[in-house]
Amino acid sequence: MAAEVAQSTSPEPVVAVEALPAASVDQTSAIAAPEMTPVAPIVVAQAAPEAAPAPAATREQINSVSQLAGTTNSMSQVTSVSQLSDVRPTDWAFQALQSLVERYGVIAGYPDGTYRGNRAMTRYEFAAGLNAALDRVNELIAAGLADKVSREDLATLQRLQEEFAAELATLRGRVDSLEARTAELEANQFSTTTKLSGQVILSFNGGSIDNSPDPNTTFISRARLNLNTSFTGDDLLLTQLQAGTGSDVDNAGQFSGGIFSGLDYANQSSEFRLNRLNYTFPLFTPDLTASIYATGFISDYVDFGSYNNNSATDFTSSWAVNNYLVLAGDRRGAGAALTFNPGKGPLTVTAAYRASGATIADPDDDITGDNRNGLFGDPNLGAVEVTFAPFQALTLRALYTGGADGGDKWSALGGSFELNLGRSIALFGRYGYVFDYANSAIANGFADPGATAGDIVGAGANPQYWSAGIAFPDLFVPGGLAGIAVGQPFIEESVGDVTQSNLEAFYRFPLSSNITVTPSVQVINNAGNDSSNGTSYVGTLRTVFSF
Repeated sequence: MAAEVAQSTSPEPVVAVEALPAASVDQTSAIAAPEMTPVAPIVVAQAAPEAAPAPAATREQINSVSQLAGTTNSMSQVTSVSQLSDVRPTDWAFQALQSLVERYGVIAGYPDGTYRGNRAMTRYEFAAGLNAALDRVNELIAAGLADKVSREDLATLQRLQEEFAAELATLRGRVDSLEARTAELEANQFSTTTKLSGQVILSFNGGSIDNSPDPNTTFISRARLNLNTSFTGDDLLLTQLQAGTGSDVDNAGQFSGGIFSGLDYANQSSEFRLNRLNYTFPLFTPDLTASIYATGFISDYVDFGSYNNNSATDFTSSWAVNNYLVLAGDRRGAGAALTFNPGKGPLTVTAAYRASGATIADPDDDITGDNRNGLFGDPNLGAVEVTFAPFQALTLRALYTGGADGGDKWSALGGSFELNLGRSIALFGRYGYVFDYANSAIANGFADPGATAGDIVGAGANPQYWSAGIAFPDLFVPGGLAGIAVGQPFIEESVGDVTQSNLEAFYRFPLSSNITVTPSVQVINNAGNDSSNGTSYVGTLRTVFSF
């Protein structure tokens, strides 16, 4: 049977095509050709202008035939996906993959997790989605859920694989190359890196003291430079340098005689010195962290607080930022710490040790007694803290410390809590109790620098400490923080005739992510447990630069 396409008046070219027997039709074609019977030659002429246009499917069939004419003697697919530069929503391949995506829960890479059916995709985009569908079906089969995959879907996937074989091969080749490069990067993923960070505190201070001349208005500062070095990506070597301009008699503390009432960042050397040097690393398991420090503070590892633990960002006075009674004044020294947090869960246990005279070889170097100094000699302090956070809003801490100072041994218990009442209010508090001595003292430095242990407390005393407060995170502006705390830093009948009481309030206002301004006020009543000292008032304007 022969069919002739006659020359028409249309400017379009006319092609003569030999019709093929029905048996040679590709049975997998998207549009199956009908069985043909011998007929007389048919003349296909141009349609009249007023005639309705042919349906889209018919036009596509004619175009496909015209493309194949003269190059093959067998009928191919009428709509061949392999001939398309893009895959459109109307194409069978697009619709087939869309059905697979919806049926097997495949996310083909869209950010919102949907399979968008309203835009065309490049063949490589389509291949990526097809690859995801293949992976999902393979997962089901590997999991013994082959019965969840129908034969029709397997046939569709096989056909799509054949149609997009080139794109899938290219995609997988690129993935293999990327995986090889990723493996190389993971094997050599970290090089020793040191980052510099820093902090500068500028503080204006003034106030008045009952029964004494008012102190001068002062301007003090503290600068810290941190070199943070990591060798593996999981460890940290901290080298901190520090200098300041504060004297040892700032307005709130020693000048008024208040116990633990001085500004926590005052009394700094004007020369840069090594303030902290420690190395922290995982030990055997990610749940166990070890720290070794040549110089630092035991409060770097215990007695934390979200709203009352940092004199640069919250309260300024010593009594409000740490439990200095239980920490024996928190002297600088050398030591080590272990922190165990099983499964990153709610329970954390920390053990820490500090020796203040670790660098001194002479046992008689200090003012009294033998067996002094060195890594294991007097003065030293050990601490064990258990932290329990049953849920995000509540944190409870129990702290035990024990050590020796000035030839006297002692033990103490402390505790703290934090309770977040929503996003905008939090409650917090601390308590400390010294319950065991060997002789007559607690620790040199509990009150003013220079005071001896005997100046502070006599034999048989059991001093206590407490503080409590409320914080308002993000007050007025994001990053803002207001807080107020009250407390009695040294409750002991044998020291003085009354008990000193403290109050501090502050508001931290962020000027930017790197600059904050914090006005604060302190009220110290009966400073030094002495009723003759009356009441002291101290105002501070603190500006902190962080970089």
